[in-house]
Amino acid sequence: MQSRTKQLAAYQEAVETLSRQIRMLNSRSRLFIIGDILSFLGIIFFLVLITLSDDSTTRVIEGVMAVVMAVIYVVVRNRDVKNGERMARIERLRKAYQNETAALGGDFSAFDDGQRYVDAHHPFTYDLDIFGRESLFQRINRTVTTEGTENLAARLQSVDTFPSIAAISLCRDAVSELSAHGDGAEAEAMRRWRMRFMAFGVDGKIDTTVVLRELPYIGKVVFPSWFQHAGLKVLLWAMVAGFLLSIALAVEGLLPAAVPIVWLFFNFGITQNLAQRRLRAIQSAVLSLHGDLQPLMRLVRHIQSVTFHSEVAKRNAETIGQATDSLERLTDIVETMVLRGHGLYLFLSDSILMRGMFLAIKFAAWQRSASRKIEALVAAVAELDAIVSMGELRSEGRAEVVDEGKVVFRAKGLGHPFLAEKAVTNDFVINDRNFYIVTGANMAGKSTFLRAVGVNYVLAMNGMPVFADQLTVSRFQLFTSMRTSDDLAHGISYFNAELLRLQQLIDHLDATPDQPTLIILDEILKGTNSLDKLNGSRMFLEAMMQRPVTGLIATHDLELSKMAANPRFHNFCFEIALGDDVTYSYKITPGVARNQNATFLLKKLIEQNDSAQNITQEKE
Repeated sequence: MQSRTKQLAAYQEAVETLSRQIRMLNSRSRLFIIGDILSFLGIIFFLVLITLSDDSTTRVIEGVMAVVMAVIYVVVRNRDVKNGERMARIERLRKAYQNETAALGGDFSAFDDGQRYVDAHHPFTYDLDIFGRESLFQRINRTVTTEGTENLAARLQSVDTFPSIAAISLCRDAVSELSAHGDGAEAEAMRRWRMRFMAFGVDGKIDTTVVLRELPYIGKVVFPSWFQHAGLKVLLWAMVAGFLLSIALAVEGLLPAAVPIVWLFFNFGITQNLAQRRLRAIQSAVLSLHGDLQPLMRLVRHIQSVTFHSEVAKRNAETIGQATDSLERLTDIVETMVLRGHGLYLFLSDSILMRGMFLAIKFAAWQRSASRKIEALVAAVAELDAIVSMGELRSEGRAEVVDEGKVVFRAKGLGHPFLAEKAVTNDFVINDRNFYIVTGANMAGKSTFLRAVGVNYVLAMNGMPVFADQLTVSRFQLFTSMRTSDDLAHGISYFNAELLRLQQLIDHLDATPDQPTLIILDEILKGTNSLDKLNGSRMFLEAMMQRPVTGLIATHDLELSKMAANPRFHNFCFEIALGDDVTYSYKITPGVARNQNATFLLKKLIEQNDSAQNITQEKE
């Protein structure tokens, strides 16, 4: 696995390389602009000369030169457009590398934080900082499609994403392959592929949600069965050929000039009556896809540029491959529909080439045989999109998931993913239907440890890297209560909010009576007095003992540790050392915390304040 320092250096080097390429393309763009201007002026110049020349040979030469200038203009203009597109691609890639460089420095502001998914009533995401500013979602989210974002969010909201342990293992293999955090040429190639993949989303996500929303609508437009008759295309081509022939004959004087004019409007009328009415019915829906189909098509081609080895990635790539032709045809239809928004193009294309009829035939064929494949393609792209993000966590930890029908959690070197290399790790074992009372001073590490247990479990259930040297877990339900708050606008006090959360926990347990559940609680009943809190906490935990529940409970109430008289209760603590200052080890050990820091720190604060006042008075 690449070290953070080595990876940062690689990203910075890539940014510098891409910046040089952009400067070169900018210089080339200026040359193309000059070429555009000169060739256009050349066309005008030779056309003017033609009008001024009397000699026919000279006019022919000047005409040829005007044509040459026109060809040069078209070629230069085409090269200029392609140069601009390449520059835009490289700029997006540079921005992706810049975002990753910032992320390695702890700045994730460039990434979607998923604030819209924050739900204080969710069983665990609110307490574990799964969504929101500086959340797990923001730290890993590199999705480039809206459906990919939804896929990733759904996975993090559930510990039942996969139907079996085998499915978790398959997803873990795909995450490992697409993470590309290893060394060697193959990993380096995948890293470059990942960066180009993530570049698709730096200027805004591809809205695949609108694609799924509009597909059923455009599928309802009914085309007559004769639109698919093979003879219809033959008839249409005959009508187009007849119109062009009538022009030639009229020029030669073999037909009245009115014939091609009448034929022109006849073709236009046929197209408008038979095709345009149906095309208009789908136009608004189809045009709403215009801004997303081209980027989606480019993303699909990028996915197909690499060969996957993991089963999940291969399966999705195969689904995408089977639907690519359908997406290309839909993209072509949409692009043509956009052109038909211009009145002159609409009239000329429908009257001369009967383009609307051919477009309706093409759409009817796509609708009948290919539209269903788009939904499968979007779903496959979304899953790969989410998996790319899931591999963003830089850790070599892999969880072993076992199927034992009870709570199993055995960890060595467990740390919180938000702290990365700075984390102080701990070994800890949670046994089924046991309760662990964790005591300790403020800021000693209790809440961080509880969140480390919960977040790593969510990661393990999604086949993602975990932050532990070893982690063995079973599949169980997870419910947390760590961050209750009052809601004065709705007349809910802090204590009432706690009761509502505990009621939600009981309802959750009632809904899954046979499922083993781990509950993680940070201070039960904080909103009442000490004696009432102690008695209520004891009563609640005794009630939990009657259910298939395992508990991890942090508390400042040392009296609660006396429940360890029951063999199913165990005391652990985060101890601190008091001297001239407070020393935090952030290591969990068996036993009950002896030292508290609130009085110590307040005493130091008062002494410092008194000392500052004395110095001020002496100066006065």
